[in-house]
Amino acid sequence: MIGELRREGRALAAGDCLPCEDREEAVWLGRARAGDEAAYRWLLHRYRARVVRLAAHVLRRDGEAEDVAQEAFLRAFRRLPDFRGEGRFSAWLFGIVVRLCLDRRRSARWAREVPADAIAPPSSSADNPDTRLLVEALLDRLSPPMRAALILREMEGLDYDEVAATLGIPVGTVRSRLHAARAQFRALWTAAQEEDNHA
Repeated sequence: MIGELRREGRALAAGDCLPCEDREEAVWLGRARAGDEAAYRWLLHRYRARVVRLAAHVLRRDGEAEDVAQEAFLRAFRRLPDFRGEGRFSAWLFGIVVRLCLDRRRSARWAREVPADAIAPPSSSADNPDTRLLVEALLDRLSPPMRAALILREMEGLDYDEVAATLGIPVGTVRSRLHAARAQFRALWTAAQEEDNHA
């Protein structure tokens, strides 16, 4: 029944079978669709750090990540009427972020520029800075599509269906990318650990 309502484009009422947090977000999304600036600020406050972190992981350039985050929120707010509520808003927003990042990486300007902060990893809450730097360096060695899938699943906590929707690929492709990314990361990690043990 709920799926049918969503397919027809009808919004769920705030009290219909949604967890409390989702109901609150649905109210704010409704207000944002109506142009309420306070709702825009609420959504920015809720997702800004995650959007910047995701962009930094995909782009590997902190300064560019801020620009992409700003562009992603502008695009999301303009396209908010297109969000049908068939999945989580965060997955829809992350899809915009990933597409903007991949478009930016494909641009001719990207290859010509090597900013000073390209070497610095995005900030992380990891306790050991050496481990954090190693993880960032190893993630850099994955292709952008594999890195994006791995970041969305392991760091942002999206399920397979949400990763698929975010990246615009089938769930089977998500599974194969994640399998390959994890195997490649594991091999890189093992090699780095062995190298460290021999040093």
